[in-house]
Amino acid sequence: MIRHRRNLKSTKMVQGGKSRIKKINHPPQQLNSPVKNKRGSVITSKSKLDGSTFNRNNIKYTKVKPIWKGETVFIVGGGPSLSKFNFNLLKGRNIIAINKSIKSCPWAQILYWTDSRVYSWLKDDIEKFKGDKYTIKPFNTPLNVKALKNTGTSGLELDPVGIRHGNNSGFAAINLAYHLGVKRIILLGFDMGNIGQKSHYHDGYPVLMTSNKTYEERMLPTFNSLVKPLEENGVEIINASMVSKIKCFKRMPIEKALLFS
Repeated sequence: MIRHRRNLKSTKMVQGGKSRIKKINHPPQQLNSPVKNKRGSVITSKSKLDGSTFNRNNIKYTKVKPIWKGETVFIVGGGPSLSKFNFNLLKGRNIIAINKSIKSCPWAQILYWTDSRVYSWLKDDIEKFKGDKYTIKPFNTPLNVKALKNTGTSGLELDPVGIRHGNNSGFAAINLAYHLGVKRIILLGFDMGNIGQKSHYHDGYPVLMTSNKTYEERMLPTFNSLVKPLEENGVEIINASMVSKIKCFKRMPIEKALLFS
């Protein structure tokens, strides 16, 4: 009778009081197997080895310069209220495009996104974009993306290397606009809610649309924390979406808001 005793490296075969070791040949280790992050996304060897993209070991935060000191900026969100808007009316103005609004305003000077998935969804558009690109989640993006430090959810970050995010890119872009030195911020498409089954003026993203409950519980309450610090720092903010659920900012029809330059 033959009995088998196993361990990780060999099999010991015992017969008639004598034993002999049978060597087991393991398959060769795959040295080039893809490395994945916690979310399951593959980290390429290029990003690990040559430093051509951001990773957790090479982030250098950008100090935002006040290039629009004393000027007006239009921040373009994605709400359904912009469905019939003529984006060409924004040409020649100071523009921060948020997420997919880059497709409507490819000539904007600045692009901002918070959700790290946006880069993978809009990679071609982002890499073609000629303006400045900002985010608080730059991992696996090219080094020409400007990384900002995430300093919390609510309030206004005064240090120009960081921003508060408010659980949405629109909130974060307001903080970015403050660092750029503006005296007036005009919000376009900041509806903060769905209109029927329509979540954006564009065709949305490859995920389930944000529920009205999420807007109401996680996003809308954070905007109140911007009112006092913006006022104290001499920044006027105008909400040019007449269907917006944000109630804490002065509201104005978009046609009138466009009179500002």
